[in-house]
Amino acid sequence: MPRCKNPLVVIAFDFGTTYSGYAFSYMTDPYDVQMNQNWIPMGSYSQLVTYKTPTSVLLDRDGQCHEFGYKAEDKFAQLAEDDEHTGWRLFRRFKMILHNDKVDIFKRR
Repeated sequence: MPRCKNPLVVIAFDFGTTYSGYAFSYMTDPYDVQMNQNWIPMGSYSQLVTYKTPTSVLLDRDGQCHEFGYKAEDKFAQLAEDDEHTGWRLFRRFKMILHNDKVDIFKRR
């Protein structure tokens, strides 16, 4: 992956098995780390404010990513409640499954 010689910002992603989040800081003030504060769950957890969101991905009927995190779980729950969830797929806690198969991106053909 190419690197910028003079980066303006450093970004960190925490793609966790259960929860995910991110943080960043500007090179002008690297110790002033900003974390996401916008993930506010809906429904029964609406009073919770968290720096992380569930590692959940909702795919629509065409297999396209529709939502991530709390929005994915809330949308799928709404679809199921309305009995409109057929064909939609919600994946949760899937990160470790990615380690089961060896992926060799440098494989020669």
